[in-house]
Amino acid sequence: MSKYFRPWNIDQTLLLPPNVQDFVPKGHVSRFIVELVRESLDLKEITGSYVSGLGQPPFDPRMMVALLLHGYASGLYSSRRIAKACRERNDFVMIVALDPPDFRTISGFRKRHLKALGELFLQVLKLCETAGLVKLGHVALDGTKIKANASKHKAMSYERMKKREAELKAEVARMLAAAEAADAQEDETFGKDKRGDEMPDWAGDKQERLAKIQQAMAALEAEARLAAEEERRIEAEKEQQRMSANGMVRPYASFLSWQGAPKTRSTPCLRSSIPQSP
Repeated sequence: MSKYFRPWNIDQTLLLPPNVQDFVPKGHVSRFIVELVRESLDLKEITGSYVSGLGQPPFDPRMMVALLLHGYASGLYSSRRIAKACRERNDFVMIVALDPPDFRTISGFRKRHLKALGELFLQVLKLCETAGLVKLGHVALDGTKIKANASKHKAMSYERMKKREAELKAEVARMLAAAEAADAQEDETFGKDKRGDEMPDWAGDKQERLAKIQQAMAALEAEARLAAEEERRIEAEKEQQRMSANGMVRPYASFLSWQGAPKTRSTPCLRSSIPQSP
């Protein structure tokens, strides 16, 4: 039984906006990448690897290739960051057609089709460069077209072409290595099954959320009272030191009240009337 794929409703008409591609302007690089993948790339090596009809239908490989290519061209290598962008950034929302894969699916697709993706990405960069683009997202391209009839300089053009292909291969390898490193680091930091931006369970329950916020507010108010008391104590000590340096003394009862002691006298007194230790 051949594997069937989850529908990729990239052309589905919505009420507002009428088409998901209207999330981004017509000249946006994400649109270019989507059309390039749909019209010019041969994904048989990837689609042919899905042979079982069991289980949930996987995401359309064309969408996944476009998503990874746009993510890497945009400087996003982490599967978690790409998955987050699929929920928050219009260009990524457009590519996934409002049906975002989670970060585990993105990472698993890259790992499963690493070799094929490397070859496809190299093909894309070569096509874009030969067509005259100077960059694809954050990826710098040469953009200098090589004339097919340049027989006079055929050898030089060939050497240049091979050198440039090696440079583009290195760029693709760097992107895929950066993606692997980013996922490995975040797996270690957050755990393999955690996005890293999860909210606690109580945040989604109104009663628990209100209780937590009230507790937090009470704790902040208590901290503020303690801070105010400490500020008053420090100011009282400074004032006492200043008066002592000038040969003066704060009234005894007032001085004790700043120290938290009970007031035993309410009238001012001179230094000589303060009880002295024997």
